[in-house]
Amino acid sequence: MMILRREVPALLLGGLITARGAAKQPDGLDLAKKCDWALRGKTQIGQAAMTVHRPEWERTLEMGYWAVNPDKSFIRITAPAKERGTGTLRIGTNMWLYMPRVERTIKVPPSLMLQPWMGSDFTNDDLVRESSLVVDYTHTVSGEETVAGDDCWWLEATPKPDAPVVWGKQRLAVRKQDALPRRQEFYDERGRLRKVMDYDDIQRAGDRDYPMRWQMKPVDKKDRWTRLIYRKLVFDRKIPARIFTQQNLKKHF
Repeated sequence: MMILRREVPALLLGGLITARGAAKQPDGLDLAKKCDWALRGKTQIGQAAMTVHRPEWERTLEMGYWAVNPDKSFIRITAPAKERGTGTLRIGTNMWLYMPRVERTIKVPPSLMLQPWMGSDFTNDDLVRESSLVVDYTHTVSGEETVAGDDCWWLEATPKPDAPVVWGKQRLAVRKQDALPRRQEFYDERGRLRKVMDYDDIQRAGDRDYPMRWQMKPVDKKDRWTRLIYRKLVFDRKIPARIFTQQNLKKHF
């Protein structure tokens, strides 16, 4: 009997420790907002290199970018020389591309939004809809898992009725400690997984940790991927309104 009496408090204590140690599952929309803020902040100014890899070839573009979230972004290619000066401007759902070799600005029509951006595995729509995960989807937390060595929540995002999005569903592995994404899965309308983004090489950037390497990979195409490496990042600094203009697109560089 003495053994039993000693075991009961031990069992109760063990249950209490387990309950206290268990992480409370967050609200889906709240987690989506925290993830968006951790990844983008209010504004971003940065420099990055994008490597596009194909079985037959590989090329790297250097670029500078500016963003006021959620509705404005500007990207300028700085290297190689052949692409230098090429610019992309996004305001809301509108997008323009400037091609310095012909000194021409074109507005990207809806029919081309699914075309690759600069030949990469990112589409024009990926740029335009980069912050629509919060607005155009409903969110549920479907479970938890260790992803890339981090304890994560799985966040499932399904489009709202009549939402102007191309994906039938998205799933994100969101790090519990700070809501950073570690993996993002893109599914078509038939529920088939089409491509996966991995977020790695987490470093300190200003006041936050940040994944400095993003890699997008189609699941049905062998030896094909696009890797984005951030070299410099500044968050929440005021950006002049003139950056996000068509006049700036045409600026000689």
